[in-house]
Amino acid sequence: MGVVAAVPPSSSPRDLLDLGNGYLRHRDYAQAEESFREFLTRYPSDRLAPDAQFGLGESLFQLQSYQDAATAFVALSKKYETSPKAPDALLRLGQSLAAMNERELACAAFGDVGRKYPRAAPSIKQAVERELKRVRC
Repeated sequence: MGVVAAVPPSSSPRDLLDLGNGYLRHRDYAQAEESFREFLTRYPSDRLAPDAQFGLGESLFQLQSYQDAATAFVALSKKYETSPKAPDALLRLGQSLAAMNERELACAAFGDVGRKYPRAAPSIKQAVERELKRVRC
């Protein structure tokens, strides 16, 4: 019966993405992960795929599955490097690596945000600065 509850109202990509984001907002990270994986399986080329990829990484990060989160964020930054979510993904990649005590790699990821995305949102740049200090890069 749990599977029935996880089916979005329609089978559109937007509905499935919204379902996953709803689970994220409600801190149901396992269900969010499942929804985003389903999205990426069913709609790998959809224009919303970068958002689903980020949501997958975020779900895994919140579940403290840092290795899997890092893999998801790397995939986003490579496959969708022009996506508005890409700078966020590099920030989260750095945070995932830092959580795994991979300080050098984390610092490189944080550095890549400014290098690859000089026009990233101020909030992203501020978060990177905080993380650089926190991780002692």
